Amino acid sequence: MAKRILCIEDDSGMRKSVRLMLEFTGYETIEAENGMVGVEQALKFLPDIIICDVRMPGMDGFETLEELHKHESTARIPFIFLTGEDPRTQMRKGMNLGASDFILKPIDMDDFIKAVQVRLEETEKRKNESQRAIDELSEKITRALPHELRTPMIGILGLAEQLKSHAEELKPREIKELAETLSFAAVRMNETLEKFWLHTQCLFLANDTSKLSASRQVGSKEAQEVIQHIAEDIASTYHRSSDLVLNLSPIFVAVSEIYLEQLIRQVIDNAFKFSIAGTQVIISTARGNEMGMITIKDNGRGFLEDQIKKIHAFMQFDREQYEQQGLGLGLMIVKRLTEIHNGSMQVSSMQGKGTTVSLSFPLLPLR
Repeated sequence: MAKRILCIEDDSGMRKSVRLMLEFTGYETIEAENGMVGVEQALKFLPDIIICDVRMPGMDGFETLEELHKHESTARIPFIFLTGEDPRTQMRKGMNLGASDFILKPIDMDDFIKAVQVRLEETEKRKNESQRAIDELSEKITRALPHELRTPMIGILGLAEQLKSHAEELKPREIKELAETLSFAAVRMNETLEKFWLHTQCLFLANDTSKLSASRQVGSKEAQEVIQHIAEDIASTYHRSSDLVLNLSPIFVAVSEIYLEQLIRQVIDNAFKFSIAGTQVIISTARGNEMGMITIKDNGRGFLEDQIKKIHAFMQFDREQYEQQGLGLGLMIVKRLTEIHNGSMQVSSMQGKGTTVSLSFPLLPLR
């Protein structure tokens, strides 16, 4: 079946040109003369891709894209803008709204058709990758999750039985010790469930165009303050506040605070968990090349080069030697959340010398 493409363009001559180019290539085309009609057509026909002019009377292209993202059925449809202006003046706004591409008028047929093909192929690839990721996650959960839940659950059940059976015989100090151990087991189980839930959300967020676009638009206007709060909290938890070094400059990044907090917490927690007391954990922020950069450096045990290449979900390194708890999801969560927000993650490390995790995100446009 031919792919169906919706063209939203107020210029009838341009609409006709686009329709002829698409139909010549074998695509089915639907036309709309303005944004309002385009939204109606999109909801009715659910095209495989949408081509839309930026400047239109009434509802312009940006407003059209925003309206389509309000509807579950159209929120994930690839969206390509047509523009006769310098796209650099509009690209940041369009990309933050979730646009797939910009095509400059007058249209070159070969470039135009290639852009359409690439976006359709990307959509198909994402669908296949999502299914593979879900299948892989299901398989790994079957192997890893039962152990991580069973171990603390056994402890909780055993401690609860002791309290129930010997409550009258126990001294207050013994009750307190049992309660502390019980609390530790419950916290471990809760952390496992939260991390599993977060990883599951990462799998689906990539395809939730509406939620992802909202995260990019809202962003974090004082990211350095979010980072400082989390870093101080984690350092205090490990009783290592004196080891924390902060070199924070103001940065506004295009990732909402809720997701920024989640990924930053994973990296900083790892930095303290895998380094020893008395060694510094240095956290820095900076701006450059329209990106906000966050660097977390520790002086812990580090990774081998081959291990860095194998950062996958549910993978922990040297678990037999170090016996750390957890599912091994931390860096995978960070990688997924960073990349779906158009950012990047770099890990540099030397075994026995420490690890540096560098994150970069698009800057949030100042309003």
